[in-house]
Amino acid sequence: MRRRILTAIVGVTALATIVLTLPLVFLMASREHNDSDRELTLVAEQVANELTSDSDFSASGLELPPIDDALITVGVYLPDGELVAGDGPTPADELTRSAGLLSSLDNVDDHRVLVRPIVEREQKVAVIRVAEPLSEAERKIWRDILVLVGIDAAALIVAAVVGSWVTSRLVRPLRAIRDDAVRLGEGDFSIVPTPSGIDELDATAGALADTAARLDGVLQRERSFTADASHQLRTPLTSLRLVIETELQSPGADPTPVLDEALGEIDRLERTITTLLRVARDQPITRAPLDIDQWLGTVVGRWQAVFDERGRSITGTTGVGGSPRVSLSVLDQIADILLQNAVQHGRGRVRIDVAEEADHVVITVTDEGTIARDPTELFTRRDPGASGHGLGLALARALAESEGGRLVLAAPAPTAFRLLLPDQSAAGGGFGPS
Repeated sequence: MRRRILTAIVGVTALATIVLTLPLVFLMASREHNDSDRELTLVAEQVANELTSDSDFSASGLELPPIDDALITVGVYLPDGELVAGDGPTPADELTRSAGLLSSLDNVDDHRVLVRPIVEREQKVAVIRVAEPLSEAERKIWRDILVLVGIDAAALIVAAVVGSWVTSRLVRPLRAIRDDAVRLGEGDFSIVPTPSGIDELDATAGALADTAARLDGVLQRERSFTADASHQLRTPLTSLRLVIETELQSPGADPTPVLDEALGEIDRLERTITTLLRVARDQPITRAPLDIDQWLGTVVGRWQAVFDERGRSITGTTGVGGSPRVSLSVLDQIADILLQNAVQHGRGRVRIDVAEEADHVVITVTDEGTIARDPTELFTRRDPGASGHGLGLALARALAESEGGRLVLAAPAPTAFRLLLPDQSAAGGGFGPS
């Protein structure tokens, strides 16, 4: 590419110099011929001013004025063609013999010749012949051509130098963009564009870096979804397994209740996957009026058997009298994470308190355990100090923030987590009727 750009720059410069030089050559050649003719005319007039009609042109002692240009020869001829003074061919050439009453110019052999008659009473009494070698004009023309060629050569050299510099300036950022594209294709999204000073290339490099950042974000979200989904699907899958295994061990007369319970767990799995996908892809989530009492009863019932197996209890109280418009799927996910955290890391009785605060639903999950760690580290994803996977609380906070809410540690002892979710009611705040 570099060679092609340099060739193009030098080629355009060469074409431009040719297009400009050829007319200049013709113009300069015409100028040199005109200058030569003008000089011959001036010399002829200079001699004519010295020679008057009273001069004795037949005398052998006729003197001519000195001429500055040594290449110009001057001769004075009688009307019959006899050379009486100066230099010139003997006998006179045809142009000199046939001279009329007016001056005339023409090429004779290898000379440029001007004849200027001296007239008395409308009669030609003598002819002044001024000649200059044609080679002198050609020499001047070739001298000017060589100057033009030198200028053209200098222009080509400058074009090559400037073209090399411009090519390097163009190719360097293009190579950087190519290298960034290769790195992007290999999965390296840490692309930082280097300004080149060329707006178009900088815009291209910036667009590539933005694309890399977006791809990195998409990939991170997909990875987060994979980790979050594997973390969140364990609980409903365990419940589904327990339901099926219990039925297999002690089959009932009517399998319908067990199948309904299994379908409920499957629906829960689907809601979990849908919610996590929408949060990972930043897609809108459905928010419908929620019956808090019914929801709280469902959550407590779903976890009752888990706590009973461990000899612990779970209770729920609510002070909400309306139906706030919140995302049921997000609320379920956060509640399950907090309760799973209470099962694994808490102690004693677990209490779920639901209240309303301004235009927020406030849910507090409390157990009788103690957290001795720095509260700010609890919500760090992949927290190295966590006894589990270090995903649950980080995911719960991310889900809360995706709904415009907050999840905080309200108290380390006894452990209490506080969730605030805004009511998205169309009325613009507050709770709708039950």
